[in-house]
Amino acid sequence: MSVVQAVDGNVNSRTVQLVKLLAEIGPDIPEISRRLGQFKESVRYRYKEKIISKGFAVQAVADNERLGLRRMMVYVDFAEPYRMYAQSILSAMNEMCYLVNFSKELVGSRYTVMLSVPGGLEDKVSQFFMALKEKGMFTSVEVLMFDWHRVVPMKAEYYDFDTGRWDFQWADPSADAASAVYSPAEQTKFDMADLLILKELQMDANKSLKEVSEKLGINYKKLAWHYNAHVKGRNLIRGYMVNWMGTRYDYALEKALHRKHRYLGVDLVARGVNEYETMILREQLGRTPFVIAESVGASNYFARLMFPVDVVVEGFQFLGKMTDIVKGKISWYPMDQTDAIAFTISYQLYDQARKSWTLNEAELAKRFEQLIIEIKERS
Repeated sequence: MSVVQAVDGNVNSRTVQLVKLLAEIGPDIPEISRRLGQFKESVRYRYKEKIISKGFAVQAVADNERLGLRRMMVYVDFAEPYRMYAQSILSAMNEMCYLVNFSKELVGSRYTVMLSVPGGLEDKVSQFFMALKEKGMFTSVEVLMFDWHRVVPMKAEYYDFDTGRWDFQWADPSADAASAVYSPAEQTKFDMADLLILKELQMDANKSLKEVSEKLGINYKKLAWHYNAHVKGRNLIRGYMVNWMGTRYDYALEKALHRKHRYLGVDLVARGVNEYETMILREQLGRTPFVIAESVGASNYFARLMFPVDVVVEGFQFLGKMTDIVKGKISWYPMDQTDAIAFTISYQLYDQARKSWTLNEAELAKRFEQLIIEIKERS
């Protein structure tokens, strides 16, 4: 197990240490204090003062590959009169066809739809979107497949937790690309109880097992066994996201919360790239602390960046230089954060009796055919 070494003795460097371990093991204050050699009370106070009170959600990151899930990205453009119902339509897809997040272009009307789809069901999900296009819900549909997806840990060493500002030199040659190292895991065994625990910790990793037990109505001893033997024992959690962008879904309020005018999200997509081009692209982008997620496929690459608004110009200049190797194959799209929502994994679609992911195509088609009729009637 790694122990983050102190750079200096000031308060911000201690917070950086804390965030590094949060990304690795989550908000386990006793273990973090042990690794840092600091008093639990001091670590707990710093966590509440510098992380929680600042609006940084801490959420578990499910290991897609261990769960047998692959990342699919679908670009869709809603036809009239469906555009005004876009959020509701896409939100329904989380429980029905593995959608995990969506966002809208800032300039334009297309939505970027992200799905974590079980291996073997990719074609069926793709056909479902194409069928909705034929029925008139979408005017355009583009499907891109990826082999794996990861959430990039916060590079806290470039962030001042007191002022809330980033200190990053764009031309700094010492900025490393260690974030480019990633090894997808093999699929492992899991069950519905494991998925329910993951779902709760994806929403809020600060929940205790007792709180999760009460929320799910599962006996505490049984739930604790599942957590230790499966969730932790089989590494179903890849790490933890310290959501420094301030974007999260409040499940109590049933409302998406955003920090307006703090960050500009940019989705970068490279189509038809080879393995070498993907490797170079990842290394170049890995030199900035503003990449929050990436997906890699046989011929496609995707990265989501969040630029502080005061360095947007420098950010786009950086992208122009760093992506020169894939000129003609790359596109980037500023995103509208106020029209973006993320969800947990689609645990509802796991069949415990069959111990496999499912997709009820007949029910899915029926539900959306009815939805199309209702929307047309309203119009």
